[in-house]
Amino acid sequence: MKKYILAALLVTFTIAGFSSITYTYDQRFLKSKNEDPNLLMFCAGAYNFTRSNSKYKTGALQLEFKGPSFFGKKTLKIKPFAALMGNFQGSLWLGAGVNFDISFSDWLVVTLGFGPGLFYKGGGKDLGYPLEMRSSAEIAYRFKSKSRFGVQFYHLSNASLASRNPGTEVLLLFYAIPI
Repeated sequence: MKKYILAALLVTFTIAGFSSITYTYDQRFLKSKNEDPNLLMFCAGAYNFTRSNSKYKTGALQLEFKGPSFFGKKTLKIKPFAALMGNFQGSLWLGAGVNFDISFSDWLVVTLGFGPGLFYKGGGKDLGYPLEMRSSAEIAYRFKSKSRFGVQFYHLSNASLASRNPGTEVLLLFYAIPI
């Protein structure tokens, strides 16, 4: 029971911390039309897709919020994110963390990210622990409207906090709209 409480507290404080950063910097952020806006991402794709002959290979849906930049200039920006992912077997991951947006041009953005989250197994694969870390990479086309279309890949792992650490991979197509 202690591990569930510890995991819940870690995720809660992470989300609360990023919420205060978003609130603090939101007014400054919205005044500049040259900045990237907050984004709401709609994602769909494959869960546990790298495992051959796995009964846990399934589809996944995700909703993700990307907040305002709290550090960085035009080429590299550090931004908070919060996401909820669910697969078609009933597994859920809810987490928050930090993204590093790297702009190679006005239209090409590569994003690397990391964040902890709470994992609920449902009828899907047991990842060994309720606290799962997400390590992600994405590449996106940025439209003039600041919306984005791209692909996101990430690995969920408990970072060996438990004796079992099978992990899983998720591959998603996404469309992100400015909000």
